[in-house]
Amino acid sequence: MTMMDGIVRNLRVLWRAESIIADIRFRQMMTRSSLRGAAALLGLFSYAMGNLAVFFALDQAWGSIQAAALVAFGNLVVAILLLVLAERSKPGREMELALEVRNSALEALETDAQAIQLQLTDLRDEVRGMKQAIVGFVRHPIDSALPAMLVPLAGAVIKNLKKPAKES
Repeated sequence: MTMMDGIVRNLRVLWRAESIIADIRFRQMMTRSSLRGAAALLGLFSYAMGNLAVFFALDQAWGSIQAAALVAFGNLVVAILLLVLAERSKPGREMELALEVRNSALEALETDAQAIQLQLTDLRDEVRGMKQAIVGFVRHPIDSALPAMLVPLAGAVIKNLKKPAKES
């Protein structure tokens, strides 16, 4: 598997983990919102019943007042319980798992990025070395070519010295 395949795989894993996390958070938000909405409706109903109880209390000294007050109090208790339940709802094990997968993918991507950075640094150094060699050859072609030509030239000189001189 090449490095690019690993990066693509890690990006896919990261994308999947992020989508799972977003889905879990959305479901949790919807649950909390629903419970808060129900609590708000019951709170409004409790308020209305409380107002109705006060009205009946003022209208008649002691008749249906107790029933309306009891209903209002009961709705208020239910609303409070729903709010407590909404605040206590927490994401399950799946959120922990999704976060672990996301963090693992991020670490793998970071490792891949560091490896790519090292490769690019090595490539940059090689290009600089080639540039220096080319610049050196262009500025001083004889100095650059002389070491390569020195051994064959010395061999030819030695060969010519070993040959006996021709008599004319």
